This record gives sequence, C-alpha cells and structure tokens, in this order.
Amino acid sequence: MNTISTPTRGPARRPRARRALALTALVVLGSLALPAAAAVYKWVDPQGVIHYSDLPPPPEGKLLSVDTSAQHTSTARTSESPRPAQMPAAAAMKQATTGPAASPEAAARLKQTVDNDVSSARADQCKQAQDKYQSYVKSRRLYKTGPNGERIYLTDQELETERLNAKHDVDEFCGG
Repeated sequence: MNTISTPTRGPARRPRARRALALTALVVLGSLALPAAAAVYKWVDPQGVIHYSDLPPPPEGKLLSVDTSAQHTSTARTSESPRPAQMPAAAAMKQATTGPAASPEAAARLKQTVDNDVSSARADQCKQAQDKYQSYVKSRRLYKTGPNGERIYLTDQELETERLNAKHDVDEFCGG
C-alpha cells in the first residue's frame, strides 16, 4: 500500500500559533498593567480632613497641592475602583515631616496651611450653628419631614430640646 503524505497545516502548526497568541496576549496584558502617569491631588475638606486622591477635589474642598512625580504613579487608580481618599491630618503631617525631601520650612508651611483651613472651617461651622439657633429661637413651630414627605410638627417640649441642642452647638463651635 502506497501512502501519500501531505504537509499537515492544522495540528502541527496550532501549538506554535497558540504560543504566539499567548505571548501576544501576555505582552498586551503586561503593558496594561504598567502604571499610567497620574496626578495626586492633596486637598482639605470643610471639616479640616486632608485627602489624597487621583481626582481633583470637589467644589467645597480646598486644593493644597498637585504632585505629578513618577513616585506616585504606581498607586494611581481609576475612578471606578474604590480607594482610600482620606488620610488624617496627623498622619499627613507625620508623612510631610519625615519624608526624604522634608524640610522644616515645608513642614511649617504645611502646618500653617492646615491651621488656616481648620480655623476657616470652624468659623463656617460657628456661623451655621448661630444661624440655625437664631432660626429656632424665632420660629414658633418646627417640623421634621416624615417618611412620606409629610410635615410632622414638633411638640413644645421637642422644640425646646432642639433649641437647647442648637445653643449647645453654638457654644461648641463658637467657643463661648
């Protein structure tokens, strides 16, 4: 019996093609894993909490600095992924004063900026507490919104309690 052999195209070449495809996929996936250059925004919210984020601060936040150096690119995240957006002021202060490029002048500037922002936030909180208290004192009736959006008026005793709480807030935020 005479057999004719034909060159095998499919099965003999498939392992090579699969390896090439796998190598291409690895290269593509590996390039996607490389960190992209991103800015790190440092900002403080009205409560005086310092935040670090790859997104600009919201309108109520005050931008302190923008860092675009390469050392932060490995921690850059997309806006879809969850991230710790805030760091307590004490930790930020420690980081700023113990970093490799920390200087006494930079630490003093950071402390002054934080102190200014905190005092500004406290002044705003004091003003809001005073306005709320004055509104409660002048009001004959107060209400809270019920589960269906209806008004539920407070009793005289509840109104007096709310006035006392508002006065307590004024004393707390205004220091008096």
